Amino acid sequence: MGGGELGQRLLRPRLRHVGALCRLDAGGGRASGPPGAWVGCAGRGVGRLAPGAAAPVAPRGARMIYRLAWRSWTRRRGRAALAVAGVAVAAALLLDMRMLGAGLEENFAALVRARGYGLRLTPRGALPFDTDAGLRPADRLATAVATVPGVAAVVPVLGAQLYRLAGDRVLEAIFAVGLPPRSRAVFLLVAGEDLGPGRAVVSRPLAEALRLRPGDTLHLGTVDAWALGQPRTARTVRVAGVGEFLYDYAGQRSVALALEDLRALVRRPNEASLFLVAAQPGIDETALARAIEGRVSQVAAYSTADLLREIQRRLFYFRQLAAILTGVSLVVAALLVGTLVTVEVRERFADWIVLRALGVPRIRVAVAIVALALLFVVPGVLLGVPLALAVADVLDGILRGLPGFPARLRFFVWDAERALVGLGALLAVGAAAGMPSAWWIARLPLGRALREEAE
Repeated sequence: MGGGELGQRLLRPRLRHVGALCRLDAGGGRASGPPGAWVGCAGRGVGRLAPGAAAPVAPRGARMIYRLAWRSWTRRRGRAALAVAGVAVAAALLLDMRMLGAGLEENFAALVRARGYGLRLTPRGALPFDTDAGLRPADRLATAVATVPGVAAVVPVLGAQLYRLAGDRVLEAIFAVGLPPRSRAVFLLVAGEDLGPGRAVVSRPLAEALRLRPGDTLHLGTVDAWALGQPRTARTVRVAGVGEFLYDYAGQRSVALALEDLRALVRRPNEASLFLVAAQPGIDETALARAIEGRVSQVAAYSTADLLREIQRRLFYFRQLAAILTGVSLVVAALLVGTLVTVEVRERFADWIVLRALGVPRIRVAVAIVALALLFVVPGVLLGVPLALAVADVLDGILRGLPGFPARLRFFVWDAERALVGLGALLAVGAAAGMPSAWWIARLPLGRALREEAE
């Protein structure tokens, strides 16, 4: 079978379709030629003209090949919809993992500095409230820290476990924090007055659970394990205000007392669990932390950066999970798009070969197939953004509800730069997934392709 007969056998059923594609552009027209001449959209012969017939002319801008890509995408709408949905899920997963990494770093740093105290001083070898170890004598140590150049303020903080009492009965455990009078270093006052001698500020969950309002009283005490649950010391305080405690986990019931009141109640005179330190403007916190440790040997100083590194070490599981799921989302998107593009190209193999036979440059055919891949990816990316935000809100609520994590800590934080990098990677992966099919069509020998299609 000669080349002309083979071309006619393959292309005759498609000449009407090819002619329609060639007339897509408004500037397209008809080109006449001598009877029996082989002509095509790009100047190569693909079919014989009858006497007086006119040949289709290639449209400007190669709209014909992109029209074919669009028709390939819309021909199976159910398949296209499922593909877009799959890419949307992959995009949402990718964005959520990018937001998870941003939240762990940026939001925690902002939370530590929420009240202007960027450094924490604890007993050596311990993090804040990790153990019952204390700093003694707290007053002398606080004075020594305050003399270090660059220190703006020092606030001693004492933490202890108290119990709400009703007569001699122990009702429930409440975490208590002792602060100097009128200090708000660990809470935001939302109602009432500041704490002072004999006055307390209760957390919002505690106030809601017990229906406490400013002016009410609260009976608190300590309990020894060997005393079979009987109160050892007790004190009644007046509720001065309600606060939002910055570092409490969700639903935690806490109370802030004057520092000396709590010391007397738990019998830990002149002791602090930690110091909150504010640096002067323009002072590097990490350098100041090292200077404090050099001046006061009893304390371990943690800057915001030090605390962030420690939290990252403790939350290494989440970072690993984010990295793994990011890779999974990219792999899933690549496999999904690559498979669908391969199927579409194989189903319309003859159409792509027709374009090659019409003289369309190989690079344009390859670009059109890559564009077909992007038709699956771009809508999925656009749908994935709102889906990611909705899922992140749900997951954030679940994680913040875990014991031990501050309720104000946001695990998922939107970061435009991180999001753009992630979505750009997804688009690049989608385009790369279409390249094997594009390479195959562009490099396939035309004669063999025509022979295979004719057979």
